[in-house]
Amino acid sequence: MSTDADLKPSVAVLKTLKSRYYELPRLQKLDSAFDRVLDQFLSAYLAGQHIEGRGLLVTGGTRTGKSHDIKYLLRSFAASEELLAGNFQRKYLRVSLRTNTSWRGLGVAFLEAMEYPFSLDHRSTATIWSRAEAQLRRDKYLVLNIDEAQHLFMGKKDKEIEVILNGLKDLMKRPGWPVLPIYSGVPELMDHANANEQLTSLLEPVTYEDIAYDATSLTEVDAILVTFSEVVGLDPAEVRNSDVYNRLIHASNRRWGRLIELIVHALAEICVEHPDRNEVLITDFALIFQRWTGVSDAANVFLVENPYRISVGVLYKK
Repeated sequence: MSTDADLKPSVAVLKTLKSRYYELPRLQKLDSAFDRVLDQFLSAYLAGQHIEGRGLLVTGGTRTGKSHDIKYLLRSFAASEELLAGNFQRKYLRVSLRTNTSWRGLGVAFLEAMEYPFSLDHRSTATIWSRAEAQLRRDKYLVLNIDEAQHLFMGKKDKEIEVILNGLKDLMKRPGWPVLPIYSGVPELMDHANANEQLTSLLEPVTYEDIAYDATSLTEVDAILVTFSEVVGLDPAEVRNSDVYNRLIHASNRRWGRLIELIVHALAEICVEHPDRNEVLITDFALIFQRWTGVSDAANVFLVENPYRISVGVLYKK
């Protein structure tokens, strides 16, 4: 069995940093929304009403960290020892869709995630979904996370989109085994969902906003930097100021997931390449930004006087 001692130094330190989960305030909003839809689901069952699923629609830009938070939420849900009403099990299934996934392809993705043992190559869409729903019920999966759900609608005609939206709604209304879905993806996903009133009536939206340039965000960036610096024993005093933090926000294209990733990689670089140095410098962030984008020093948001004139989220010729 391999141990951390067998890992490359860069891999080992990145593993240490990435193992430290940082909980942004928005996670509490996600937790609360999930608890609400779960309570609605279970209370309807206990009241003897027509039971139907309730769900979440989680949207946000790329690298906002929504998938990371959903994974954390689902692991916490499954790990809880509190019994659920109605003999429901704390089981979830998560699939991340590829571009242009069809309705049939979604059913296949569920079956493959459940390690369905038979070939699916020549099965019809109706057969695929019949078996997927039967397997979900048999294995008692309650929560389904369909990540990158916008791919269900890419390149589809209006009639195909209507079928898919009705299918997502029907998943939540199966009398034998309704499920609690978390549909997650980019903001365009909400536009598609809003085309079906029956679907949206069963969903609660959770939106991951871009980072604002305000005092609250600066306080959060500071807490993130200090937290991860402490993990590897580095001193961030040199870069603990609003100018650096605003540059970090801009360099990350105002995405929390990207910002945390930038800080983590900069700290790892120091640990591996400069083990005798214990302070964090702005040039450490500049190096990672240069690697990620290919910009020259003259266009590096951490080195120029006016960083906001630099387009971020794009690649440049080195």
